[in-house]
Amino acid sequence: MILADKRLLITGVITKDSIAFHVAERAQQEGATLVLTSFGRVRRMTERAAQRLPEPVDVLELDVNKPSQLSALTDSLRGRWGEVDGALHAIAYAPEDALGGRFMTAPAESAMQAFQTSAFSLKALAAAVAPLMRSGASIVGLDFDATVAW
Repeated sequence: MILADKRLLITGVITKDSIAFHVAERAQQEGATLVLTSFGRVRRMTERAAQRLPEPVDVLELDVNKPSQLSALTDSLRGRWGEVDGALHAIAYAPEDALGGRFMTAPAESAMQAFQTSAFSLKALAAAVAPLMRSGASIVGLDFDATVAW
């Protein structure tokens, strides 16, 4: 098992159809210990998906656009594990007016919000987990489908 004794943070699980769900499932099959993140209304969905993994896992509150929640994530992971072996950034969001091919009419605020949440938040997540990462640890980012966003 190539991930035996590894501790991984997985973001972006919403349902069992999420790419991040399948990453989490495979990581567990390879021996990893996991924790998921979610927030707001979708947290319940994430908690249901977490129960469908080979071994149910905890879901921590995290809105990557809120610095206080990123700090709380660092504290929570430090208290739980001390160190982290890896993190998966699989977070994407765009306001409705920035979806469906409406690039020319999307307000700048919506485009910036989509970029902040879907892309730049990788930096915020990395900064939150970097102090906890063991030597050789990894952060993996999944891209979003820009054909849907614009």
